[in-house]
Amino acid sequence: MASIVAADLVAYMAATQSDVDATPVGGAIDTLRRPDFTQITANDDIEVISSSASDTQNCTITARAADGTLTSQTAALTGTTAKIFSTMGAAGVVERILQVELASVAIGTITVRRSVAGATLRTIPIGERGFSMIFRKLASDPVSTTNWYAKFFWKNTNGTNALLSANVSENADPSGTITHGLAASVNDSGTTTNRQTAPGGVTFANTAANVPGTDLASGAAIGVWLDMTLAAANAAIRSTYTSQIQGSTT
Repeated sequence: MASIVAADLVAYMAATQSDVDATPVGGAIDTLRRPDFTQITANDDIEVISSSASDTQNCTITARAADGTLTSQTAALTGTTAKIFSTMGAAGVVERILQVELASVAIGTITVRRSVAGATLRTIPIGERGFSMIFRKLASDPVSTTNWYAKFFWKNTNGTNALLSANVSENADPSGTITHGLAASVNDSGTTTNRQTAPGGVTFANTAANVPGTDLASGAAIGVWLDMTLAAANAAIRSTYTSQIQGSTT
């Protein structure tokens, strides 16, 4: 039997995400969408291309323009010919991508990249619908420190083996604004009232957290909650965050 490799451990979004502070977040795993934690290195325009000519469905990109305003564009993809999203921001130039969403699942591997034929920002695998930033469309409070909460999952997609003695750690948090905590059980569907309310039963820290039950079985997923703390009138952050799951395998 094949041992687990890094590619078997996949981060997916939770099913209930929110762009506002007044609605629930969390829920069960969403295997059609993945979280994205890394932003483009400089303002640029964006194009999307597929490895399959059959990918002609609509694609919506939501982003922030260079001046900080929200911007979006929906356009039909053109298969293996790159589609430039030219009406976002000023002449298509954006400062960061918040979300990329397909109208239907990808038939080929879809690449979102800087234009023209520039560096790849993210790919959407066959059979999936998109990706998004976890903490998107929010801003610090002008007078008080505020916490926001979001959830994603680490899933063991290996068809046979468990990840033994599994734990989740924060590999990198350059801005120093995020702590994490694990759901109380694997394959959970827990939510919280809104993204400013801490989920019950979750302990947040910046140290490694052991997966409940010790091992992450084949096909199982562990919910990871993030707590982002922003000071009053916190300046805009253009940074990244790296979560890591590790363990042993036979």
